[in-house]
Amino acid sequence: MNSLMADLMNRLRGRLTCSETLELLQQYLDGELTAEEARQVAKHLDSCTMCETESEVYREIKAAISLSTTKTDPEVISRLEAFGERVRNGDLAE
Repeated sequence: MNSLMADLMNRLRGRLTCSETLELLQQYLDGELTAEEARQVAKHLDSCTMCETESEVYREIKAAISLSTTKTDPEVISRLEAFGERVRNGDLAE
């Protein structure tokens, strides 16, 4: 199912769309959402392979940055910037 159709189905069911989920992802992973928002994001991630994959990429980037005791690897920064750009533009991997 393409992301547009998935977003439409999620809206009809009262669930978060992929775009909405990815906009909240950083706050979700940082534990900054309300309990209800976190529940909705978790529910979406459980049922959407595409968003779960994006979530894993972001978790890996956060882990790499937090383990770094020296200057952050430019490749990690580049991947993080590309991820943010995809979220901003709504360009989700199919």
